[in-house]
Amino acid sequence: MDFKDSVKLLGEFHHIEISPTSTIELGTDVTFRSFVSLEVANNAKLTLGNRVFFNDHCTIRCGKEIEIGKDTMFGDGVRIFDHNHKYSNYHIEKIQFTADKITIGNNCWIGTNVVILKGVTIGDNVIIGANALIYKDIPANSIVTSQEDLKIIPRNQHQFHVFTLTASDTLESLDYLVQNLPEVAFHIAAKTNISDHLESFNRYENVNIYTNVHHDDIIEDLLKKSDIYLDINHWGEVDGIVNRAIEQNKPVYTFENTSHDSSGYSKVFRTEDANGMVTEIQKILGEK
Repeated sequence: MDFKDSVKLLGEFHHIEISPTSTIELGTDVTFRSFVSLEVANNAKLTLGNRVFFNDHCTIRCGKEIEIGKDTMFGDGVRIFDHNHKYSNYHIEKIQFTADKITIGNNCWIGTNVVILKGVTIGDNVIIGANALIYKDIPANSIVTSQEDLKIIPRNQHQFHVFTLTASDTLESLDYLVQNLPEVAFHIAAKTNISDHLESFNRYENVNIYTNVHHDDIIEDLLKKSDIYLDINHWGEVDGIVNRAIEQNKPVYTFENTSHDSSGYSKVFRTEDANGMVTEIQKILGEK
């Protein structure tokens, strides 16, 4: 049965996008009022119990799993997000996310403009006052109000930056370079999705992975930010990036087995001499 035929759509302008690979479990008498926006992504699961009610302008973004118990009501403008964009201190991914299940119990009343974030469990019989940000679990039989001041946390910035544009997940000696240059931010961009292997380098605080970068101005911004271009990716060069770095008078460091520069401009290191590259980078950054 079509989702729109299974819920009460009161008013007008409902935005509903449900992937054919998702799982939907609906109770009876589920109600959406005007301007409710619902998205259920590929392989995600949405469960709405009997008589769940969403007032005007509510938003539900289900990227993994959201479960809401029966007789729970949502006031105007409630936002529910079970996923976040992946991000580093320099970059926010556009289509890469982290996700965790949201569970909301029976007989709850969620007030106007409440925002509920991923991984939260809200027990039965809970009342949440207007404008609260729910980022941790709420026990059953509770009343929640929010009077927090703004908390501002800086996104730490490194003094030095290096850049690599790649279509390969094999970057010569990347582990060694990253671990031995903790004062340097490594910016690694790809114009496609990346493998789990390259994604795993996000475990380092000084590594920033940029995926699906289709806009040349973003690449140009990264090149301008960089103190050094690292030509360390195996396989082909992407978008003439080495020559673009040379045109901007950026130092270009590479290994014998990864060099894409035929002009002789780049500083070439023996493949087994990652320590030599580290020493040279430390030297040039020390001069800066």
